[in-house]
Amino acid sequence: MNNKTKALILAGAFAAASAANAQVTIYLSGSTAFRAETFNSIKALYGGSPSITPAGATTSSSKVTYVGNGGNIGTLFGGQTVTIKTAFSGSVEGIINVVGAANPAGVTQPTYLNADNSTDSNTVADFVLSDVFQNTSDYNDGLYAALDDYQCGVVCFAWTRNVAAASSGISNITHQQAQQFFASGSIAKSFWTGNLADTAPVYLSGRYKLSGTRLTYQADCGYGANADATLYMLDGSHNPILDTAGQTGGGGVATILEDTTTTAAFIGTLGTSDSAAVVTAGGARLTYNGVAFSKAAVQNGQYSLWGYEHIFPRPGTSATKLKLIVGTTHPATPVTSNGLVNAIDTALSTSVNNVQLSTMNVARNADGAPISP
Repeated sequence: MNNKTKALILAGAFAAASAANAQVTIYLSGSTAFRAETFNSIKALYGGSPSITPAGATTSSSKVTYVGNGGNIGTLFGGQTVTIKTAFSGSVEGIINVVGAANPAGVTQPTYLNADNSTDSNTVADFVLSDVFQNTSDYNDGLYAALDDYQCGVVCFAWTRNVAAASSGISNITHQQAQQFFASGSIAKSFWTGNLADTAPVYLSGRYKLSGTRLTYQADCGYGANADATLYMLDGSHNPILDTAGQTGGGGVATILEDTTTTAAFIGTLGTSDSAAVVTAGGARLTYNGVAFSKAAVQNGQYSLWGYEHIFPRPGTSATKLKLIVGTTHPATPVTSNGLVNAIDTALSTSVNNVQLSTMNVARNADGAPISP
């Protein structure tokens, strides 16, 4: 081999190494309730125009891959091409992922999409979004590593009834009623309306045990965040049947509530983004303890069905990847950097469903805990 050939081989090797070093791939998993804000915020970080797979992805999509080097992404990563892959399934499932715990029986971590729409079989997340504190879950810091916690917003929830005429007349749920509903999964409509002639059952549709949505609902009403619950879904004939596992995504609950064929009355546990879609389809939100959801009611403490949205990095995540979350400021504090924390805060300024952390006039120190000024 002559020197010229060696030089060409070495040049090719260095070029390949430089190309490899010029690409960063980051994996996000966790909460589905906050996927709309995350979708908009990641797009904004790229300057609004990354390459997106699948091409028809929307704010309700759970598996999305973004590729590009524009906007703040280009600034943060020195012009490198950055690929961000999201695959959302549930808050606690995400916590399990980053603390390195074994998956419960029947649970598999989600895979991701490559830019060509093929499957990326990686299931290890760099960051996860969660609707609940780590210590609300069974994977708390007494058993596993304490996770760094970057709070980026307030995620809100709303009890929502289905589009079927059978649920009309149901307008409010109290926390005591919610406790009984989680325990039984089906209660006569008279329990809600006060009319003893309303004997038909009303069914509860909800999320699986690794959902932050479920933990938030159960913690807030005092039922117990991680307690077992009785849930229902629809069979192929649109009739209610027991849902022994619960729905893995908010979209699954929304689909049940939006079903126009069933004659059964359902009430579901949803984040406000998914709830809004059900309302558009003909369902309705219930008041909670007599208070309707609004951003002002959350900000000022009248409405309690909310939690903080957290971003948990995998322990040992590289400083390069951490820049996505914290931007050029480390450690990050909300609204002070050009990373995802700040992008989400900006997106929340125009959200009708969730709330900017910086606008809250009240606080709580745990999920379902008392709210104080």
